[in-house]
Amino acid sequence: MKKMRFYAAAMLLLVLTNAQAADKLVIDGISYLVNAKKKTAVVTKNPQLYQGDIIIPEKVEQDSLTFYVEEIASGAFQGSTALTSVVIPSSIDRIGTAAFAGCSSLKSVSIPKSIEELPTSLFEGCSSLEQVDLPKSIRKMGNSVFKNCKSLVSIEIPTNITNLPNATFEGCSSLKDVKLPAGLTNMGSGVFRECTSMETIDLPTGLSSLGSSVFAGNVSLKHVKLPTGMDAVPASMFEGCSSLEDIHIPNSVSGISHDAFNGCANLDTLILPNSIRKLGNSFCKDCNNLRYVNIPASVDEIPSGAFENCTTLEQITFPNSIKEIGNGAFENCTSLAAITLPTSLKSIGGDAFDKCANLKTINSLCAAPPKISGSTFSKTTTREALLKVKKGSITNYQLDKQWNKFLDMVEE
Repeated sequence: MKKMRFYAAAMLLLVLTNAQAADKLVIDGISYLVNAKKKTAVVTKNPQLYQGDIIIPEKVEQDSLTFYVEEIASGAFQGSTALTSVVIPSSIDRIGTAAFAGCSSLKSVSIPKSIEELPTSLFEGCSSLEQVDLPKSIRKMGNSVFKNCKSLVSIEIPTNITNLPNATFEGCSSLKDVKLPAGLTNMGSGVFRECTSMETIDLPTGLSSLGSSVFAGNVSLKHVKLPTGMDAVPASMFEGCSSLEDIHIPNSVSGISHDAFNGCANLDTLILPNSIRKLGNSFCKDCNNLRYVNIPASVDEIPSGAFENCTTLEQITFPNSIKEIGNGAFENCTSLAAITLPTSLKSIGGDAFDKCANLKTINSLCAAPPKISGSTFSKTTTREALLKVKKGSITNYQLDKQWNKFLDMVEE
């Protein structure tokens, strides 16, 4: 029984000691969590929220004790919509997650050289933040650090940064001038998504890994040269970049993922290198100014929706490697006048050439008719277009229940 009482008393003393070791203070309008034993202070959230211009001191004093300010806690200034500026002293070497998130009136912030990491969502939603000078000491950045900083115009990424994680600058609608470090090798998903004022960007040659939707929705983006180290164009990378005029794809790229150029309405020409082996669904859908695209001999499939709604595409040449044309691949390509189907072709999916109102000539080099469905070609095409088939194979097409719907069929 005495042992139990002694243990309880010891635990109570430990709790009281810890309580005294970390106390909350408010000095000059700034809230701190102080540790009397370590003589340190952490800037914390103020119940009254912060406002105006804040200068964080290197040290604070209370009851003849001096505390050195070393950290800004997670969410410390979060939601302080009347906060306009912050000066961070060099004594601080750590800043917590979302420390300034949602500070919609924050225009400027001074970050010292003592900081090496910018945590997740640090300035997310700081819609008045116009410019931030990042010290060269920064080595790491978390997701969404500057997401929806709608007034941010320019930024220079420190040279030690090798990775820009997901959504770093997503929604920075005023961002025009971005300087990326030469050592950058990775970009996460949506890093520059919806940066609607960005017209061009220089990507470092060592950049090799990119996530999806990196530039999606950048309606002002006109010119991009992809680095030679890339092996794939990620999904939706340029989706909705309606001003994109030209894109250089290097020979290192072996695949283009789905929706990569979907909605690039101003893209006139797309040159695919011979290194390309696989194309993703809808990769050029809604490119309604596209007039020319080459299909390399290394490709064996035109995927579903690949060129759907490319209304100015007048001609397409299929290499003798194509085995399959997917559903809706050329649906509503209203300027497409003639196509030649290669001997390698085995099947054409539903709606592949539906609504191709100007399609008047189909030249099939296949002795055995490729498999098609009742919707592969529109009724107008089967009634009005001329189907030219390989000499000696017309009977095969006449006996096929889908191909025999063509009213005008000849051998060549």
